[in-house]
Amino acid sequence: MFNHPIVQLYFYLSVSLILVLSDSIYSLLPFVFLLLILSLLNNKIILKVLKNFIPTIFFFPLMLIFYITISLLLTKMSFYDLLEGAFLAFLKFSIIVLLMNFYIESSSSEKLIISFRSLWVKTKLKWKWVDNFFLFLSLVMRLYPTFQSNWINNANSQKAIGIRFNKSYYGKLFDISKALPAMLVYQLNRSSDIALAMKLRGYGLSCPRSVIHPIDFNFLNLAQIIFITFFSSYLIGSI
Repeated sequence: MFNHPIVQLYFYLSVSLILVLSDSIYSLLPFVFLLLILSLLNNKIILKVLKNFIPTIFFFPLMLIFYITISLLLTKMSFYDLLEGAFLAFLKFSIIVLLMNFYIESSSSEKLIISFRSLWVKTKLKWKWVDNFFLFLSLVMRLYPTFQSNWINNANSQKAIGIRFNKSYYGKLFDISKALPAMLVYQLNRSSDIALAMKLRGYGLSCPRSVIHPIDFNFLNLAQIIFITFFSSYLIGSI
């Protein structure tokens, strides 16, 4: 729907804010229509979105029982009003989860950081802590998938040589507590190697750092954000 990563993020956050402020089931109909449009535009990822949403369906009954029980004990609301409020909250929460799943599956965190960095370079401000912050985000998004991949490979290797894992909850917790320190030390050593390589390549000598393949934020993108802002303000005022 929106191609620029910053505009895309702003759109989904604005829609989520309007959803949180909605106070009736009828006010959710435009968002259902929006989900249908997103499903048509992103039909290749619809199965992944629904798969990620399935745990929410199983989570709802537990929260419904907890919410109604606490509310009956602490408030004077009727059971029908509590049930209606819980159902509205579940619908709002479900739509937000679906929207965020669409955003996560259709967007790129790397492109988002590059977009903000490209916008920051244009300001010509020489604030080193901003460059360090962007670097921190980039390293986190690179190291975490690597850590996750190494963890899975380590578990699969142990299974391949016949090591049995405890299937109970506390058994899994014990196995994780034994393997986690070694994995963290490995990642810390790897981070030190990356930091040394960056210093040797001249990191910190120029500020702000240049972007190899910048994603420009143009007037059209600004107009899109202004339109989203005014439209969101109108919807919030009409709620």
